[in-house]
Amino acid sequence: MQMPSSTKTEQRAVNALEAIIDEHSTMIHQFNGNDKEMSWDGYIWLYEKNNGVQSKSNFDGRVSVQIKGHNDPQHKFLNNKKISYPVELNDLKVYATEKGVLYFLIFLDGNQREIFYASLYPSKIVDYLEAAQKKGNSGTYNIPFLKLEKNSQKLYIIAKQFDDEAKKQGSAYTPLVQDRIKSDDFDKIRSITLTVVGAKDSYNALLRLSSGDICLYGKTDDDKYPRPMEWIDKSTFFMEEDVNQKISVGEKVFYTQYKCIADSNGSMVLVVSPNLKIQLTENKFNFKIRTSLKEVSRDAQFLLELKNANSFAIEGHSFQYANLNMPLVFEKQLRYIIDLFDTLKMIDFDVNIKLSDYTDKQQAQFVKLVNLRLGTYNSQLQDGMSKYIWKFGDKCVPLLILKKDNEIELANSVYTNKYAVFLPCSENENKKGYRFPIFVYHDVDVLANLYCYDYDAFRFQIDNAEINEVTSGPLLECVLIIINVFDRNSDSHFLVLAEYLLHLLEPFITEELILLNRLQIKKRIGEFNKDELDLLNKIDSDELHIIFGKYVLLGNKTKAQQYFEQFSEEDQSKYKSFPIYKLYGQL
Repeated sequence: MQMPSSTKTEQRAVNALEAIIDEHSTMIHQFNGNDKEMSWDGYIWLYEKNNGVQSKSNFDGRVSVQIKGHNDPQHKFLNNKKISYPVELNDLKVYATEKGVLYFLIFLDGNQREIFYASLYPSKIVDYLEAAQKKGNSGTYNIPFLKLEKNSQKLYIIAKQFDDEAKKQGSAYTPLVQDRIKSDDFDKIRSITLTVVGAKDSYNALLRLSSGDICLYGKTDDDKYPRPMEWIDKSTFFMEEDVNQKISVGEKVFYTQYKCIADSNGSMVLVVSPNLKIQLTENKFNFKIRTSLKEVSRDAQFLLELKNANSFAIEGHSFQYANLNMPLVFEKQLRYIIDLFDTLKMIDFDVNIKLSDYTDKQQAQFVKLVNLRLGTYNSQLQDGMSKYIWKFGDKCVPLLILKKDNEIELANSVYTNKYAVFLPCSENENKKGYRFPIFVYHDVDVLANLYCYDYDAFRFQIDNAEINEVTSGPLLECVLIIINVFDRNSDSHFLVLAEYLLHLLEPFITEELILLNRLQIKKRIGEFNKDELDLLNKIDSDELHIIFGKYVLLGNKTKAQQYFEQFSEEDQSKYKSFPIYKLYGQL
């Protein structure tokens, strides 16, 4: 088969470009045949929209063009989207003297014709010439070309963009171009500006950046005006934007804002949390635990819901995410994270924790707690309410377990607001009982070794207790329990709580008992002085327990022992659990 002559090939190439230009109302072409003009093959004339009339009054610009036609029977170039092709360095030097050139390569095979282009505005030409010099090229330099969509509006946008850049720069020898910002100085740039023709939005502008049609202009601290930035082939540009929109699966909204990261290659990633990135264009996701259990649990639930629904919505606009690749082991991990969050939230445990902060032992204790709530130990539990001390690390988290029909509900028995403790009333009183602080219904050793202390919650429980003649005696025992806790763990907050409750009991307890307990608190905090001794010496009572306490606090071991021995065996055993006995033992 005989190949067409070079003249015919060139003419067919020119005709292909002319056909697209003719479709547009604000472009006309003026191309020269037989290479009559050095290095250029003519111009594309641009006009402003003005009822389709093309005249001097609406003339917008003239774009210099170079057109090269080539037969491509082996389809070496025809089916590509991007190609690299050698351009004569002498031609580039000629283009540099004026406003550059819009360079077209047109490949043909039979009736198939594909147009490729490169926007060679002045600053880009200088970049290529300098790069060629560094590489030692003397004849040609390979330049990237993009395939042109066969759409007259697309061509108009390319030509208009080129004309705007060329007008700004003038030629390769203007001070603006010669003083362009090199890549080595990009770190000095404080602001970047660009103008994009025909971009519908910022994302569309980003996609255009990779074409090389658009020149970026940077400004450093010392610049009075923006300068062209060196163009680097195969650059990828990124755009990051904070978006306030709802992301939902079904009716459930998971996120109200996210970060969108897009690049000039068309990739888009939604960063919905520090743990989760959704790769929209690849139908993938990246999940790595970095933040609190609360946030991670939301991400885990979103992924599981997404797997079931195969789609999610942004402000009602649906995105298909079918066939989400989620290994079974990973799915189990997500379910465990959700179960752990629900369980810890149920017992008022801080869900803003980071799991990575905990030891292997504590991680195993988390697993045990989740298994307890999910019913793994059902055979060991009785129906109804029971107590359970969950050990976390070496500390205690006292729990209430409510088992009903194999369903398990947990509550933190120290801080719960769902359950309460009441002192029984007499039969003739029409009420369920007198409310008591729930935290004092725990062993002293447990209270002394809690994982978490919320003293405001303890005070709140005291404030909400019913204090009267009936409850004052049991509440005074609560004072003793609270002092005992201090003796175990030396936490002075408990002495403050004991003094606070003691103050509330004053109207209902004898003056001597209030004084003795207040002074034993002072003894523990080192505020015992002559005034306190005088108060003790004034106590005149025939009650054995009052006199015993008096001499313990006075430091009179002989007298204290004398009165202690007068207690019955039962009372002696009882007193050994009271905080006054610790002071007695220290005499």
